[in-house]
Amino acid sequence: MIAFFILLRNMYYVLKILFRQDEQKAVMFSVAFLLAVGMFFYHSVEQLSYLDALYFSVMTLTTVGYGDIHPVTPIGKIFTMGYVLLGIGVISALIVNFNRALKEFHLNKNKPDGK
Repeated sequence: MIAFFILLRNMYYVLKILFRQDEQKAVMFSVAFLLAVGMFFYHSVEQLSYLDALYFSVMTLTTVGYGDIHPVTPIGKIFTMGYVLLGIGVISALIVNFNRALKEFHLNKNKPDGK
């Protein structure tokens, strides 16, 4: 249990590092924007509820794709192909920035003054 609290504390510091970076703010905005676009598109074109549309957007962008929901209209399939290609790049940038912040946290943690 102690390890869990240490992990949460460390995650807090990593997130502080992340949100100091302007690039990370832009990437987070891009992820939120892509999810919103996907949610509204799938709601209007594929007739999914907002929750199902958001769920499908998250599963698609993270390339999990359980297969329980899938596009059935031709325009939905075309949109999804572009959505996945664009989403992979944005999610990759998110992961890269998180790794960069984690590395910075560990470098600063090992310094004598802790900063």
